[in-house]
Amino acid sequence: MKKVFLLLAAVAALTLTACNSKEKQEQERTGGVDVAKENLVAYFPLNSAEDCVKGEGLSYDANTATFSVGARGGCYESKGDVNTQAYLKVNVPVTIVKDMTSFTLSAWIYPNDYRGGIFTLGSSDANVDANWGAMDLFLDGGDADNGAILKGYFFNNNPAADWHGFYPTAQVVNTLAWQHVVMTYDAATSKLHLYKNGSDVYEQDVLLGDGKAGAGELQLFNVTCCYIGAFAQRMTGASKEEWLSYFSGKIDEIRLFNKGLSAAEVSQLYRAEVAVTDGLDK
Repeated sequence: MKKVFLLLAAVAALTLTACNSKEKQEQERTGGVDVAKENLVAYFPLNSAEDCVKGEGLSYDANTATFSVGARGGCYESKGDVNTQAYLKVNVPVTIVKDMTSFTLSAWIYPNDYRGGIFTLGSSDANVDANWGAMDLFLDGGDADNGAILKGYFFNNNPAADWHGFYPTAQVVNTLAWQHVVMTYDAATSKLHLYKNGSDVYEQDVLLGDGKAGAGELQLFNVTCCYIGAFAQRMTGASKEEWLSYFSGKIDEIRLFNKGLSAAEVSQLYRAEVAVTDGLDK
């Protein structure tokens, strides 16, 4: 009887260990945030070069910047100005956007200046980068009175579209402060949104062209890399435009979902991020 008891105890211990291990892996994969975790394609904790990305097929490739104290743990940081070449390059599997008909991209940013690339999904092949790439989130100009201009971009590779690039814009971002910025697109509604700190600050109907129906399910061309703190097009040589500048400041906790989060979910994501972050004004 004693042997049976010991055997059952051993099995229970192994089961508990396995459960704890799975829970730990899930915590690492999601950063402890449960919002839409089944739709989370990639998570960039950006704590260090060793703990930079979480996601299947993602690998850290190149860095000309530094890691510093972030919104949570470590973060990517460029200590130079917007003309200082600094970026983090991550290789991604070409399938990362293959079936991404909707999306959400979120990040914590602490900008020192009013312009610069935050995140770009692009390609290592300059010939594949249509215009600005598959997807971008960046700051473009602005002034001290009204704040920096937060802009998004994505390229819909649908041949039925009259035009393919869509550019949501909201002049809402402050410098020298941590803030949570989000861009979403929902195929069911053909609407694109920008959010800051959990609040909706911009809404756009995404149409295939004047007088045409909503874009519906996106067709994003395949990508092989992403850049944090820079535009892929400038890095690959697809564009020489000077305004495609580098990000000056800090970037942290980037998440990419294959779902257009609702306003309620974005608010939940913001609150969940604040709950698990360090050094933020709650």
